[in-house]
Amino acid sequence: MRLRAALRNLKGLYGSWPWLADVMGVPKTTITNFVYGSHPSTTHGLAAKAARAAGVPVDRLLGRPVAADRCQSCGRSG
Repeated sequence: MRLRAALRNLKGLYGSWPWLADVMGVPKTTITNFVYGSHPSTTHGLAAKAARAAGVPVDRLLGRPVAADRCQSCGRSG
């Protein structure tokens, strides 16, 4: 699931689950339970908070990955 991958990437950005949880304003267990298998009913809310922590819209956070050498909008290289 893309949200799990996004949360793992954000953990790397923020350094730890507690820091990420603090930035997102949720308990650490909410994030770790979701990432490691237990699906909370707040998936949509979790995605919105993760997108806010990443500084991007939800659709970009969960959208199809784009190579770093390509335009995020149109896909052109260069």
